[in-house]
Amino acid sequence: MTNHEYTRSTGLRLTYRIRADERGWFTVYLGDKELLRGRDPLSAGGMHRTPSKRKVVGAVHQAKIAIESLSQMPEC
Repeated sequence: MTNHEYTRSTGLRLTYRIRADERGWFTVYLGDKELLRGRDPLSAGGMHRTPSKRKVVGAVHQAKIAIESLSQMPEC
């Protein structure tokens, strides 16, 4: 698992924490609260069990897209 921090470009500009693993899965946190989980769709095909640094990068990218798409999320 790798940890990254990302600040949203709109809204209150809060800092979210992204945890991504080498299989393409990610989890987004705001403080101690888990907001969402997901997976990079490009890592879903092919060999699922093979860990890769590319899958980490793809998962972090997908998490950033998911954070930006939280349009109705109350940021309190």
